[in-house]
Amino acid sequence: MLNREIYLIINNLGGKIGEYLIELNFDQPGILAALSNVFADNNANILNIALDSGRTKMHFIVDVTSVDEQDLEELPKRLSMFAFVKKIHRRISSKKIFVPRWITHVINNEPALAIERDFVAKLADLDKIALDMAKRDAEIIKSALQDGDLEELHEAAYVVQLRGLATVQEDGSNDKIVNIKYCRTVYPLFRRYIDTFISSISNRGYRLVDEGGCIRLQIA
Repeated sequence: MLNREIYLIINNLGGKIGEYLIELNFDQPGILAALSNVFADNNANILNIALDSGRTKMHFIVDVTSVDEQDLEELPKRLSMFAFVKKIHRRISSKKIFVPRWITHVINNEPALAIERDFVAKLADLDKIALDMAKRDAEIIKSALQDGDLEELHEAAYVVQLRGLATVQEDGSNDKIVNIKYCRTVYPLFRRYIDTFISSISNRGYRLVDEGGCIRLQIA
């Protein structure tokens, strides 16, 4: 997973978004330009780029709506043609919202929460700040969700990780259930946030199950 210092949710208006995490064998000048050119040559529009502090991973969020299906399938091979590329992880999403899965927030190489400036005055009341953050995030997500669609809810569930409130350790979701195990949770913010967030974006029933220091979210 890559470290990240910004909060990023993309409203995907009927297109396709690709997330590419590229592990590097070594660092050298020109890597960013070379990889960016591959995306550009295939009509992919780069929306965001991040590089970890150790310069061993590069993370791309790319609009691939205009990329031909054959070129989309070939993109990993074309990105892998360079000696500096070790491994590529990718996923393509056509969901109404897109939440990055392979980045987390850090400050000085330490895990950090993503809290907007106007919430700082509320830090003395953690319950209140968790409630307000969850409500704000839910408003963003609800504008894109369609009737509690499980696949959209699955995507939305990663906002908790993007906020820095927990790390997704296991994802056993399928077309019938959202089933995600969060670990390294930040108490008491996490519990208050996830209860408010999930209940605000969906009328579906959900469960939060304690599992030895981790919490599993299930939405059916």
